[in-house]
Amino acid sequence: MIDPPKILALLLAHRYRWIVPAAVITIAAVGYALLKPKMWSASQTLVLREISIGGLDRPGAFARPEDMKTAQETIQTIARSREVVTRTLEKIGAPPTGLFGQSPDAWPTADDIATYRNYISVGSPSGTEFGTTEIFLIHVEAETQSRAALFATTLCDELDYQLEQVRDHKAQSVVAELEESERLAAAVLHSSTEKLSKLEGEVGSDLAELRILNESGSGDGNLRQQFVQVEAELRAARDQQQSNDQLLALLEAAAANPQELLATPNSLLDSQPALRRLKDGLVDAQLRTAELQGTRTADHPSVQSALGAESEVRDHLFKEIAVAVRGLKAERSVLKQRIEGYTKQRDQVSDRMVHLAEVRASYGNLESEVRQRSEKLAEVQRNLSDARSSLAAAHATSLLTRVGLPEVSDYPIGPSRKAIVVAGVVGGLVCGFGLLFLTINPAQLVEPVQSAPIHQGAVNGARIETDLQPIRKLSFTDALRHLAKRASQAGSR
Repeated sequence: MIDPPKILALLLAHRYRWIVPAAVITIAAVGYALLKPKMWSASQTLVLREISIGGLDRPGAFARPEDMKTAQETIQTIARSREVVTRTLEKIGAPPTGLFGQSPDAWPTADDIATYRNYISVGSPSGTEFGTTEIFLIHVEAETQSRAALFATTLCDELDYQLEQVRDHKAQSVVAELEESERLAAAVLHSSTEKLSKLEGEVGSDLAELRILNESGSGDGNLRQQFVQVEAELRAARDQQQSNDQLLALLEAAAANPQELLATPNSLLDSQPALRRLKDGLVDAQLRTAELQGTRTADHPSVQSALGAESEVRDHLFKEIAVAVRGLKAERSVLKQRIEGYTKQRDQVSDRMVHLAEVRASYGNLESEVRQRSEKLAEVQRNLSDARSSLAAAHATSLLTRVGLPEVSDYPIGPSRKAIVVAGVVGGLVCGFGLLFLTINPAQLVEPVQSAPIHQGAVNGARIETDLQPIRKLSFTDALRHLAKRASQAGSR
């Protein structure tokens, strides 16, 4: 078994093995505790809002959580950027203790910037996930409480300024892009408008008809009604001409034989009322003459008077037929000219309708193109107006709202100097003792065992059992070595 006095004797005998490591580690811990600066932390609570331009339905609110998370990640990157950290350190100045050994003229160096970047972090309030709320915190560390508060305030100022510059550059690039888009959209719209104006000029007076045709698609416009009216008048003129030709042929035949006139339908004589009346008068005279001849002789004065009246009516009828023939011939010439005029007018209207039908598709495409490009130009102009408003607001408003003043910790962060020294002493002793026990023979820690005397008449087995008593107090490796040594000694004997 392990003997404590032996352990104490070993510690005293090999004291330099454990004192030197323990002293070195303790001195290092004391040096670190003396050189380690006291660091205080400060936290500034900020509220982020969205740009109001273009989001008038909920001004200042994020439309989606992803937008808010993206904005906060952007702020996290900008807050730890080299430019923001450099400008912040230039304003707060070098630490009063000269911790990093820099000269005031060289502040801040690249090492200072890299070190202080590690002192900056952006996080969310406790219990919330980063990017899920509009509130977030900026944590900083500094050598004193006042410097930590100044560091947090100056960093927020530089962050706000840098965000303003980012918004300004972004708005300027968007404005430049939209101005170029507006110029191109206006040029394209002007080209389409010129094509449409040229086509409308070719259409001329039928522009209203073309627009009606393009909008309604039914084609029932003024030009169509005019075509139907001209077609009806032309049909009526041709019907009248056909009726006059038939009447003219009958009158020419009646000029030689009055009985032909009596067989003429009254519908053909509607245009000749005098001739129709004479025809009816001749029929009446013939009837009266026939009645008188049926009751009187041919020489009777009444019969002679009736015959004279009939002859006089027939003479007037012949004269009227001649006049009617001349009138029908003159009217036929007039109807012919009217038919030609109606035909020409119908053809003109038909040609205009055909022309409108040919240009309808092109006009519809051009009109749709002009309308779409006008809407596109209007949209670009609205976006350009929003971008210019955002550019103007970039220097007048801030997207970050500070909640109160920076909160500075009451005590330095990290372990105290006493805790560091105690940890160094304990660690040094542990390392020294471990080094000592690793470098000595374990047999030196075992209490010696008194061996029983060996009798001369004992058997070999009893001698071996007696020799194995001290081995049981050793470790497995040392026991093997001891057995091997005993075996070699027995072989040599």
